[in-house]
Amino acid sequence: MRSNIKVSIAGVGNCASALVQGVQYYRLSNDTTGVTFKEINGYSISDIRFTAAFDVDARKVGKDLAEAIFTPPNNALKIIDVDKTGVIVKPGPLLDGIAPELAGSYIPVVEAKIDDVVKELESTNSEILVNYLPTGAQKASEAYAEAALRAGVGFVNAMPSQIATAEQWQAKFTKAGLPLLGDDIQNQLGATVLHKTIMHLLSLRGLKVVGTYQLNVGGTPDFLNLNYRKGQKEKTKTAAVKKMVKEQDFDAYITPVAHVGFLGGRKRAHMFIEAQGFAGVPVKIEVSLEVHDPWNNAGVMVDVLRLMKVALDRGVAGPIYSVAAWAFKNPPMHAPPDEAYNWLVEFIEGKRDN
Repeated sequence: MRSNIKVSIAGVGNCASALVQGVQYYRLSNDTTGVTFKEINGYSISDIRFTAAFDVDARKVGKDLAEAIFTPPNNALKIIDVDKTGVIVKPGPLLDGIAPELAGSYIPVVEAKIDDVVKELESTNSEILVNYLPTGAQKASEAYAEAALRAGVGFVNAMPSQIATAEQWQAKFTKAGLPLLGDDIQNQLGATVLHKTIMHLLSLRGLKVVGTYQLNVGGTPDFLNLNYRKGQKEKTKTAAVKKMVKEQDFDAYITPVAHVGFLGGRKRAHMFIEAQGFAGVPVKIEVSLEVHDPWNNAGVMVDVLRLMKVALDRGVAGPIYSVAAWAFKNPPMHAPPDEAYNWLVEFIEGKRDN
């Protein structure tokens, strides 16, 4: 019988809300709509258990995780009531975890030390720590990565901060015998993976890309944070799309442009691609996409957590290139979605070590 997958969360925002709700939903339902893998090496979504959670928002700290995920400013779509988890949200290190413009006035802050995080991870027997901190929180993300190392747990960097792509962190997790995944999780059907797929198709069919852009707006607190800290997100999303077209140089601009409050947990993306086909004849593509961003994220995270558990079972250490190429925007090794999927299946089947 498979054991539970013991997961801790750093950053109890909208993505955490969708993940916790989603696990409860599939635990109570036989419905597998929207699930890429019903089981991964025997692990189902219902095997995921939450063991610890950390935040610096005083409104969430001290509450059960089931209550904290619905505490403002969270505004992810609610689809189910969540049973009490017994996990009380604890304070974590602040560092650069909140944009200065939002700390205090928008988010009342309470914080703790890395040592406190390590003790909580150890006392709860956590196996995996997920980093859901806001974009731009490089130092705070590194603090949680360090806590994971000290506590002996695998680390999933769901945000654009550079952890899994940084050689020093790769070396640290490899030496510690712990798996590392990241950076910046790629949504189940988000603007980046859709844009990448179209660009890859153009490349396969011999078209020359002249230029492309993608503009995103949304109503989540993350979009409010991106008003002040969008540089890192721009870089990872733009690089991910450009890498799908080899040996071509073209202009690309991909960015979140605004927080639009009435959209709530929704994100709207507009993509435009200009290319040249046979004999240089122009081709233009426009795509609009609307998604509930946190739920889009959770649809991939439930797979990532089970794949991390498989890695822990097998003693995989350091970056997992196959899983990262499939599930993240800025992985250590990029690959088109179809190729990355093949790598992923090979990893699941034990034909690929990482």
